[in-house]
Amino acid sequence: MGSPRFAAGSALIVLIYLGLGLTNVLTRAPWCDEAWFGNPAYNLAYKGFMGTTVLDPASSTWKSVKLTGIDRHTYWVMPLDLLLNAAGFRVFGFSIFSMRLLSLLWGLLALVAWGAILWKLTGQPLLTLGSLGLIAVDYHFLMQASDGRMDVMTIALGWGGIAAYLMLRERSFRLAVAVSQSLAAMAFFTHPNGVILALILAATTLYLDRGRVRAATVAMAAMPYLAIGAGWAMYIAQSPADFVAQFLGNASGRGPTITTPLAALQLEISHRYMDSYGMAAWSSLAGRLNAIPLFMFLAGTAVCLLVREIRQHPGYRVVIVWTAIAIVFLTEFEGLKTPFYLIYLTPLYSMLLAVAAGWMWRRRPRWRVVPAAALVVFVALQAARTPIAAWRNPRRTTYDPAVQYLRARFNRNTFIMGGAGLIFELGPDWKILDDFRLGYDSGKRAEVVVIDPHWTDGIEMLQTQDPPRYAFVTHLLNTEYQEVYNQGGYRILIRNPRG
Repeated sequence: MGSPRFAAGSALIVLIYLGLGLTNVLTRAPWCDEAWFGNPAYNLAYKGFMGTTVLDPASSTWKSVKLTGIDRHTYWVMPLDLLLNAAGFRVFGFSIFSMRLLSLLWGLLALVAWGAILWKLTGQPLLTLGSLGLIAVDYHFLMQASDGRMDVMTIALGWGGIAAYLMLRERSFRLAVAVSQSLAAMAFFTHPNGVILALILAATTLYLDRGRVRAATVAMAAMPYLAIGAGWAMYIAQSPADFVAQFLGNASGRGPTITTPLAALQLEISHRYMDSYGMAAWSSLAGRLNAIPLFMFLAGTAVCLLVREIRQHPGYRVVIVWTAIAIVFLTEFEGLKTPFYLIYLTPLYSMLLAVAAGWMWRRRPRWRVVPAAALVVFVALQAARTPIAAWRNPRRTTYDPAVQYLRARFNRNTFIMGGAGLIFELGPDWKILDDFRLGYDSGKRAEVVVIDPHWTDGIEMLQTQDPPRYAFVTHLLNTEYQEVYNQGGYRILIRNPRG
């Protein structure tokens, strides 16, 4: 693993990852999730409280989450990502760049963890590099690794825990358990999906060392979860009713799960896979080429399942088990079916694809052109997807002009209702409220309304999901506001003096 060729290959993979990741960081427009999680972190870093002041406690979000007390306490998400971003803002200042750069670092740490895992399981430098190369160009991994959401932090901590366990277990089982479970606990308290990594860690421990597990081992493994949970409980104790409203509201209404397994499976296939890989009804002809990487992921997984030699390899078998755990959990226990969570799957699919290609190369030498050509096409399509999306540069062509218009005509005292992502360029001290219901629930009226593509989708959803609020919003916009800007999917309206 310390050979010059391996070092050169690793450096190339890191450079490709950073190049593609920074392309996303610099060209994607800030969006609501980044602002919803960046705003409370900013308030904690500079004002001493962790409220989300860009959201209205009387209103809601896209999925009708109750936001009771959210301007004072942010309870609807796990706490560690907010705490880390607060620390990052104190050191590097509040900006979308510093927030995304931290995510990019977490993605790099995840790659290091996967490299250590594959080396320990297989001892094969080429397989390790091949797997990391496939992960590094993966579009969905790169999207989350360059976004201000917490998913990539969860991944890095969780897989870091599994890597630590594999590296330490032969030297000290107790140390391996303590370190790995501490990292897994941090992953869980970053995002609930961290439970996937905790389950994978538990399965790995039982698979490799079930004879060494004692009651004391279980107690040791539980301690990090209890310690972090106790700290969070102290924060929850400041307003338990708000916690119940926010956290349970965010956890509910996430679609079909294990209670309706067939519906969950159907939605998993249609939403998580087909919609994310160019097979949605709205996909363009060129976009449908993205189905090829998905087909190759599934083909690589099928080869690993069907070939006995692969199934019987101790290291490969572990990866197959990990993949099965992630698939079952996301299919039957996670109902939102968002593409954000593909980051929990595609690295595992990438590993299995590399294993399958390596097996064909070694065992079917006359067919070598097949895996070689397939991997070239796969890498080309995956790597090209990021710069193609970046070429449209939605930040420069849509977001920045709208922000410049607002800066030129209004100031931080102007009450603006619009997408919370505006805070990153206008500034966190501007009076921005992200409420696409336009004060239906609160009675508030903005001086300026900014409708971005996300708001357009939200307002259109009201037409079928909440007709009274849709009627209110459209009537208000038509009678009390006049449009002064319309460019790149952004509309800016100002309130009539008589409104």
